[in-house]
Amino acid sequence: MTTLSQEKRQEIMALEPRLLDWANRMTRDANEAQALVQETLAAARALAMTASDEVGAEVWVFRLLRQQFHSLERDRHHRRAVSAFTTDQTYARKRSQLALAASAEARATDV
Repeated sequence: MTTLSQEKRQEIMALEPRLLDWANRMTRDANEAQALVQETLAAARALAMTASDEVGAEVWVFRLLRQQFHSLERDRHHRRAVSAFTTDQTYARKRSQLALAASAEARATDV
């Protein structure tokens, strides 16, 4: 089993300040940026053994950061869409229940 060379590990870790700067620009949230960078660095260390030496670590780590960010945004968008749908369904159900109650009340007063 091959392990990540110390040199490659240091090369990846040296990118952290620049990754954090870039992540802050993308997320506009310091905590979210820090979490994004940590996820990216963990993934980079895990994938470093399979990365091509033709492409420098800097290029693929920044690409990985961008991919992680877009994945996070897709997940966030999906959660919002599901939440909006659920809210719409709940509102429609409540409206229907109120209409039925009003109809029943109207029939009761007509009798």
